[in-house]
Amino acid sequence: MKTLLTITILIATTSITFGQETSEKNDPKKHPTLTNKKRVDNLDGRPIDFYLNHKDIDTPAKLFYKGQYALYDDEETFKFLDGILTENAETRPFYLFIYNQAMVVTDGALAEYMTSVCRRYIEKYPCEFLLHLDDKVSKIDLEKWTGFIGFDVYDKDSFEKFALDIDRKVKTDCSTRKLEWDKVKVRIEEKLEDK
Repeated sequence: MKTLLTITILIATTSITFGQETSEKNDPKKHPTLTNKKRVDNLDGRPIDFYLNHKDIDTPAKLFYKGQYALYDDEETFKFLDGILTENAETRPFYLFIYNQAMVVTDGALAEYMTSVCRRYIEKYPCEFLLHLDDKVSKIDLEKWTGFIGFDVYDKDSFEKFALDIDRKVKTDCSTRKLEWDKVKVRIEEKLEDK
């Protein structure tokens, strides 16, 4: 009896994990413009299969990468977009890649949600952001990133505090990237909603 119960649980767990159906709102056939179109062989020095088989990367994120999940203003989408904020340095490159691909296709309420994620990412990992600026694979769209961050920071007073905090982190953790940060900072300031 115990063996039968174990097998039943194992089958249920496997079908949830591997046979996950996307809801109608995330159906790539119904919303093809909200899917990822870019695939890569390697990411951050690792084959893409490393990430696609990684247990700490959630299924919707993997499905989005494969073009099998359409973005929507829902909790599943928010969860994998928040993946770029993970403490797990091993999975973060994958989440950064798909986040940048999501920026290509998103608009509306989802774009508004992404503004705060951009801000939190650059506040948490400014050196990593600066390092990836020239990465041809990650494809950081600096115009969108600075626009999103400027929208979220909103005004001059908030910007001064935001910029000072990142100035300190860059000076301490990646001083060789200070000039890059100064250029990014100017672009964010130009995009503040309330100047």
